[in-house]
Amino acid sequence: MKRLTFLPLIRFLVLLLTTILTFYVYADAQILTVSEILNHPDKYHLKTVQVRGEVLDVKHKVSKRGNPYTVFVLSDGKKSLNVFTFGTPEINVGDKVKVEGIFYKVKYVGRYTFYNEIDASKGLIKRE
Repeated sequence: MKRLTFLPLIRFLVLLLTTILTFYVYADAQILTVSEILNHPDKYHLKTVQVRGEVLDVKHKVSKRGNPYTVFVLSDGKKSLNVFTFGTPEINVGDKVKVEGIFYKVKYVGRYTFYNEIDASKGLIKRE
């Protein structure tokens, strides 16, 4: 019988903890500049980042397995980095975009090595 009296308290504590953790995660997701990320790549390596910038170059490609993907250069006017995503987002050179994804200082894929890239495959690319 005493177990049942603690059940509402446990539910409340779980809900409270979930709310606090959600706030902490979203509060930490500030929008960065490309320069900020590249000036401190170790700080952001393997972290989810949000960044705004201008698209300088876009390449839509198809993998050997037939999967479409896109790589584009994102710049803040001072520095630039590459963004990767599966699919073909509707972006063009000169577009201002917001990108959310995982930043890799160095990323190894098979025999290829990529430097300073945001993988937005599970993130977001939005024209502004």
